[in-house]
Amino acid sequence: MRKILLALAAIVVALASAAAGWFGVKAWKASQSTEAPVPTPGATVETSGETIPLTFRLSEVEAAGDDLFDPPSCGETWTPESGEANGVLPKVDASLRQVQGVDTVTVVPGYTTSTAGLGFLASEGSIIVTRDDVVVTPDWGGEFVPEYFVAMPDETTLTQNNLEITGALLCDVSAGLNEIWQGFDWSTASEDEIAAKQAEAAAFYSAHEKLPAGTYRVYQWSPIILGEPAAIARVLSEEGITGLAGLQYNAGYTALVDDPEVAAHCTDHVDADGNLLNRSCDVPEDVLADALEREVPVEYIADVPPAVAFSVAAEFTVD
Repeated sequence: MRKILLALAAIVVALASAAAGWFGVKAWKASQSTEAPVPTPGATVETSGETIPLTFRLSEVEAAGDDLFDPPSCGETWTPESGEANGVLPKVDASLRQVQGVDTVTVVPGYTTSTAGLGFLASEGSIIVTRDDVVVTPDWGGEFVPEYFVAMPDETTLTQNNLEITGALLCDVSAGLNEIWQGFDWSTASEDEIAAKQAEAAAFYSAHEKLPAGTYRVYQWSPIILGEPAAIARVLSEEGITGLAGLQYNAGYTALVDDPEVAAHCTDHVDADGNLLNRSCDVPEDVLADALEREVPVEYIADVPPAVAFSVAAEFTVD
């Protein structure tokens, strides 16, 4: 899913079926941007000068969060209690509106804390949706994609990963959409066959423009990771290196590309005049780990284990 080619393929399917994972699309979009990342501020910490060498490994961070919580399956009854973890509380807003006649739920995830300037690793937006307390979350978007955040008291730090959900994507009906495209071979299909499939998909969307009646609750949950992973993430953020989950593919748009070992795994695509069109990378984790190693102040390290936090539900009713 995190291969750029697979992400591009996911976009093609998404345009036809809107059933692709949001992470692949987001990673692809990020790879097209050449804007420099903005450093994330943190609370000022008096340091002793003592440091230890640390690096960031995405696989280790993901593993630290993967075993903490199994999201409920489609059709399960689920009514969680909200609660913070390691001083962090997820916050989510959900609003229902009409977009060209289609019921569309916009989900805005974020985090807050009672601890000034707390830096942590957490999901960019892991969402669970229920209708009358029965899970109807879209099938995509359940994986833990960690990013470094700094939350402030009485404020909400937004993840910038807003999601849009329509009735056709809810898991209790989306199987019908998947069946339309299941086994369809775009490379060999005729124009008439493609048009027929697109018409079938359009009819499916039309049949699910309205959300079924009920009380909808949208929850955000996430592992909250401090300790050494958050400490190295903070140091990297202070350098302007963000988007840690996508660095394997987006390192070419950061200062890391100045490292010859990283640059060896990137390819520049230029136009006829030699102007850079885009830069594609696929950097092995071990190479990234070497490039990301830094001396980290010991004061940046909070010795607490990862834990899971759940937001208060954002709720709305469809009559």
